[in-house]
Amino acid sequence: MKRGFTLVELIVALSLMTALIGGLLYAFGNGLRSWRQISSRAATLQIENITAERLCRDIRGSAIMTSSTSEEIFLKIGPDVVSYKLEGGKVRRKKGGSVSYWTSEGEIKKLLFSYPVVDQAIVALDGVSFLACGRNQ
Repeated sequence: MKRGFTLVELIVALSLMTALIGGLLYAFGNGLRSWRQISSRAATLQIENITAERLCRDIRGSAIMTSSTSEEIFLKIGPDVVSYKLEGGKVRRKKGGSVSYWTSEGEIKKLLFSYPVVDQAIVALDGVSFLACGRNQ
């Protein structure tokens, strides 16, 4: 009597192994996709946080000027006038004649300002809103 596997046993074993490997690859692909989404969202939140922190720091150390609008804020910092605005999909900081952009295009989609009382600004930055108080000068 010869010992070994029958053709049916080999086909069943290969089918089960193929299903198992396919399931593992599918789970790995989903895990990788989720990791990329979470990583991308974390990077976006970090950019929002850094931008909000810098903007808040400047507002706290300044006087908010009455010429500010819902799309652009003007701050009096010492002898200088500094303004912030979302321009071309980038957060722009303008001080005197120099302009700097704090973000790359498309990283921040919304930057709006409102002024509930004098020397206070509510800043809406994408999904985050915060209240910042300027100092009285």
